[in-house]
Amino acid sequence: MEPINQFLKNSKKIKENNDKLYEELIRHPRIIELIENSDVEITRTMIRNDMLQLKRYTEQSLACEKCGSLATCINHPEGYVPSIDVRGGRIHIIYSVCPNKKKEDAFRERERMIESYHVPKDVKDATFDTIFLDPDSNRQEVIRKAISSSQVISAGTDAKGLYIHGSFGIGKSYLLGCIANELKEKSISSMIVYVPEIIRDLKAGFRDGTTDEKFNTIKNAQVLMLDDLGAEDVTPWVRDEVMTGILHYRMVEGLPTFISSNYSMNDLEYRYSRTKENGVEETKAMRMLERIRSLCEEIQLHGKNYRD
Repeated sequence: MEPINQFLKNSKKIKENNDKLYEELIRHPRIIELIENSDVEITRTMIRNDMLQLKRYTEQSLACEKCGSLATCINHPEGYVPSIDVRGGRIHIIYSVCPNKKKEDAFRERERMIESYHVPKDVKDATFDTIFLDPDSNRQEVIRKAISSSQVISAGTDAKGLYIHGSFGIGKSYLLGCIANELKEKSISSMIVYVPEIIRDLKAGFRDGTTDEKFNTIKNAQVLMLDDLGAEDVTPWVRDEVMTGILHYRMVEGLPTFISSNYSMNDLEYRYSRTKENGVEETKAMRMLERIRSLCEEIQLHGKNYRD
């Protein structure tokens, strides 16, 4: 058992510390402001009863003024700012999301707005600010059309996407990435799909039952970008079930669609009209291309092969 003299000594010290803290609090600018602006009277007794709450309130950042970023946040919980709620004769701290966390959360949300399948990182990260403006190509014309399409889509107006075709390595895929990031800044999600690989994924899905899920995810994308269409092996299933199925759904639903290809629309129609399995089927290829023409404006990109 603690000796009585030690108990009295400790009690006296606690009282002195409490009195000191009380004096500090009632002189603190933040507490003075709180008392003056509170709709409910804050009494001395209330301050004494909840000194630890008020001390924590004075130590934390209220508007990120003590924190350079979310990573250097001094508050607990991190990313939240305290405010005082007076009710029932007691003083309570409540927390709300701070400006830095709001910015960080918004950034993370925008990052999730570009979903990609088998697309290189440089394409996913591409922006119109970083694209090379080659004076020997028609890139500026294509960029203007791409930005215009992005703006119309952002405004919520029905808009055609672009069918960008041209030779190898001239930046068609990169342009799709630029459009995706432009839309991301307007909080519009998009999906970039490298067509040859996603066809392999859909085929592989027959083994584990995931084909329908993947197919529905692609066809329902808010904005869909089909990269390198025509580079895949053309089969009746790819043409009639996969590509025509996706394009028809998006045409009916009015969903923005962008396509890159090494083939012009006419050349793509010729390519899709011939399969090893069924020979020449021009009508089925024409049906697929009618949907592409309904969804996209065709534009040819000129330039040199930047991969060389």
